[in-house]
Amino acid sequence: MDVVKAIGSSTHTARYEVPDDQLAVGSTLGGPKLMTVIDDNGAIQKVWSVDMGVTLFGTLRLRHYDAGTGMLLRQDQPGSFFIHAEHQEHRFWLPNGVGVLEAIFALSDQRPGNGSPVPPAAYYTVELSNPSDEAVDVLTYAYCVLRGETTPDITAEYDAGAGALIAWNLSKPDQVRILGASEEAESYETTLDYGEAVARQAPGTLSCTTSASSDPLGVLQHRHHLEPGGTCRFWYVLTFGQGKDEALANFHAAPPADDALSRTRAYYQHVLHQSVVLTPDPSVNRGVLWAKANTLRVETKAPTGWAFTNDPTRSNNSVGRDTAWFAYGAGYLTPDFVRDSLLAYVDRQEDNGMIVEYYDIRTGHSEDYGLNINDDTPLLIIALWHYYSVTGDEDFLQRIYPAAVKAARYILSQRNEQGLVWCTATGTNVWGICSWRNVIPNYRLSGAVTEVNAECYSALLTVSHMARELGKHDESAEFREKAQALRTAINGHLLDPQTGLYYLHIDLAGQPRSDVTSDLLFPLIFSVAEDDVATRIIARLSDEDFWTSAGMHTTPRDSPTYTPSGGWGLLGGVWVAVSFWYAFAAARYAPSFMAYALGTSFRNYSIDPRGTNTVPGQFSEWLNGATLVNEGMMLSPWFPPRYLWAAIEGMAGLSVRQGQARIEPHLAPEWKWLGVQNLPYKRTCLTWLAVRAPDLRLYTNFLLAEESMSYVAYEEDVTDEVRAPGNSIATIGLRQRENLLLFAGNTADQTVNTSLRFTGPLSGQYRLRDYDSLIGNWVDQAGLIPAEDLSRGLPIEIERKGFRLLDLRQEV
Repeated sequence: MDVVKAIGSSTHTARYEVPDDQLAVGSTLGGPKLMTVIDDNGAIQKVWSVDMGVTLFGTLRLRHYDAGTGMLLRQDQPGSFFIHAEHQEHRFWLPNGVGVLEAIFALSDQRPGNGSPVPPAAYYTVELSNPSDEAVDVLTYAYCVLRGETTPDITAEYDAGAGALIAWNLSKPDQVRILGASEEAESYETTLDYGEAVARQAPGTLSCTTSASSDPLGVLQHRHHLEPGGTCRFWYVLTFGQGKDEALANFHAAPPADDALSRTRAYYQHVLHQSVVLTPDPSVNRGVLWAKANTLRVETKAPTGWAFTNDPTRSNNSVGRDTAWFAYGAGYLTPDFVRDSLLAYVDRQEDNGMIVEYYDIRTGHSEDYGLNINDDTPLLIIALWHYYSVTGDEDFLQRIYPAAVKAARYILSQRNEQGLVWCTATGTNVWGICSWRNVIPNYRLSGAVTEVNAECYSALLTVSHMARELGKHDESAEFREKAQALRTAINGHLLDPQTGLYYLHIDLAGQPRSDVTSDLLFPLIFSVAEDDVATRIIARLSDEDFWTSAGMHTTPRDSPTYTPSGGWGLLGGVWVAVSFWYAFAAARYAPSFMAYALGTSFRNYSIDPRGTNTVPGQFSEWLNGATLVNEGMMLSPWFPPRYLWAAIEGMAGLSVRQGQARIEPHLAPEWKWLGVQNLPYKRTCLTWLAVRAPDLRLYTNFLLAEESMSYVAYEEDVTDEVRAPGNSIATIGLRQRENLLLFAGNTADQTVNTSLRFTGPLSGQYRLRDYDSLIGNWVDQAGLIPAEDLSRGLPIEIERKGFRLLDLRQEV
């Protein structure tokens, strides 16, 4: 029995309920200027400053006591965590019958390009309720490790005007942090008596001094009287700044907690309402929904601009490949962020044309590890074009084209006599690996690396598309020819004639290395492999030695190089996002396994979070290949957008590579429907619905490129005006003048009864043609349907995983 309960609609509600003894760690949440991590008890574990690149606060934990007796009011029965997209709640009861509702979140409502971001503020809200017949008085002590992960030379003062503790490092006096509350504290102190924080008896009135030095605790004490049936709400806020003036300005700019949470929730809901993916599999739907939420959590505004780090709260580096892969999915959510994060690499392009491996988001210092070629360079070119293809931002294309050409010509300059892009690195680890698996100790992956060559082919072809779009036809033809020559060289020299699979690489000694790994996916992702080779690769990668219940091994278990945790999991662990690459690559060839890869890899996060060291809904990094326990980051920033990209461009079949939208949906054999709704594209939003009725039919609210499959286009998406009760029901609505197409799909494992109604303007009467996936044919309903009946709702029954499609044409 699963310990985690998913709540609400799988397509629109991001919420899990978890018993509060079933998490190894809590959510990682973020705003433009900070990241915060929640611990397994539901307290704040740390707060990290984006601008300063350090963890300024350690644990903030609350402790409640009975005011009359001083007795510790420790939770003595299981409670529940509620994990939301933008915050985490904890509900539990104290021994005196008082109910407690806590919530933790980071203020976040600022979109790139809209001025200064919101102030850094992490909130810890508390609601106490007394359902008993007697009044109670509760003392609450908030204990905070003011040092965070900085040096222990902390000194502090209490600002009576602000009602807050202000602390800083003597060695770095500009590292100023503030612990404040919504109410003036009855008493306060800083103390070295850490035992006080775990005392079984109330410490009483605090000293109201701040003389403790060298790693002190900051403590605020509050008292609340609760009448029978009464409640009280109060909150704490953690903020900081570079210098006392900035810190106090941020403290005063932080809105009240209710307003802050409302603003944060509204921002998340606005973005989650975009690029909605609907399938019969609720795990896939939730995967997409939480991918969007996780993407927002890591988008930060650093001193150098909008960016994300490769390891939130532990690294200050933005990595080129991560940023490129992030862009492929986030372009459908937060294109302004994508633009700025990509331009950061354009602006730091090296003189020879290569793109750097990473840069420090605080200082701008960059690094290339001394490599002559890397995967960052082609991936950035592709990401630049992807952003343009999704947004149609012509000024952006004009700006980046010279950098893309420079990078492409540099790629061409690094080919060997076989016409392959050649890495000359003789080191190991990051100094000897030019691919995405570049952190394996004592390992080299250089020479002609198949992954990098496949990416370079796609990058050269991409520059050809850019040139064509800008009317530079000679350059377009040149780069198209160079791209085709590279593809020919790859298939001529890197394809093993014995196995029909690609080599991992040709090493510096000229020896082909036939290691079978998940890297075989790249010739498919970047359209190098012919269909027969692609089919062979998918068949090999679908074998049981590659797969677990949590996703795909990087190296198969049968390989002599397999190790479940060696090389940071890159030699046999389960890097979860590799399953997303697989899903994208397999969509055309094995749609059933595509659906399996997307569903199981995401669902694993919520099956046994305490046992697997995961958080429901949160994309952790890599799992031990044997135990499937997470040993990597709790939230890997570049994983969530890759899930979204695999779902939209792989499963749902959107292609923007040629500069025009094409749709070729890939439904799993057992699926009867699939849809995407409200996907931002250029200056409009796209919606499409694919159904087996009984042959595959496609309905859209836009015109497709000529080469796409046949379809029916409607004028507008009216999904927001379609209602169908039930958490298992997914809906789409399209309108053509006075005619409507109303869809309701069932994600449940059993038949459901619901009603389908339209809340938009209606008039007259409608002829109804109805497709029921259980019956498998269209039925023309006798008589006409009055507009009033449509407004009230038409009762319908939908088979398990099936759908109903109502074609309504106004006749009167």
